[in-house]
Amino acid sequence: MAKEPQMQITDETLMALADGELSSDVAERVMAAVEADSELQARLRRFTETRRLLREEAARPQPSPRDAALIARITAATQTKPAPPEEQRGSAPANLNRRPLAALAAAMAAAVIGLGWWWGYGGPESSLPKAHLTALDSLMSGESSELPDGQDLTMIASYRTGAGELCREFETHSGTEMTVVVACREGEGWSQRFATDIEAAEGYVPASGDLEALDKFLAETEAGAPLTPAEETTALAE
Repeated sequence: MAKEPQMQITDETLMALADGELSSDVAERVMAAVEADSELQARLRRFTETRRLLREEAARPQPSPRDAALIARITAATQTKPAPPEEQRGSAPANLNRRPLAALAAAMAAAVIGLGWWWGYGGPESSLPKAHLTALDSLMSGESSELPDGQDLTMIASYRTGAGELCREFETHSGTEMTVVVACREGEGWSQRFATDIEAAEGYVPASGDLEALDKFLAETEAGAPLTPAEETTALAE
């Protein structure tokens, strides 16, 4: 009686087995071959684990366009700012290294309207709600909290001005309405120095570098690069 030829098990066959796509008789033959071969067992475990991870990833909720843009801003704010060439004069706005890739902005057809205003040094202070003051003292850049009025407050970045003041940029947002604020520490408290209201269409939230008024404010106050997490922790504890 002729001996049955050994079954050749390809990667495609193992993947089909992991996905449950083989007929019962073929699956039995493949499993019998796998049980007798440690190499096949390792390959099958690898494919099974890969399929499990892919299924888990597909089941995760995907961020909305607004959330994705906000995540991009916070991520970019933590990146190290390259040193400017020696021939450059003056300080660049702190938010320039938070600009998204040009392709991202070009890919989104959105209308954004913003109006910015700021208060000069030595001018009248603009009071901030208690919940905002608490967030300024406690939240690290990238962290968020829900305000009593239902809005979300997200801390974007901390930096030093040319005068050495500690300032923090944050956003409050609800739906497509958003306000970008810069507050600077004065004594034991915080003073609002800049604010701009934004209405974003189609869920698109612009990067701070897209806001001309904010760029101008940061340039005029000689804002430095965003502080690193370690620098931010030290500054908030001062």
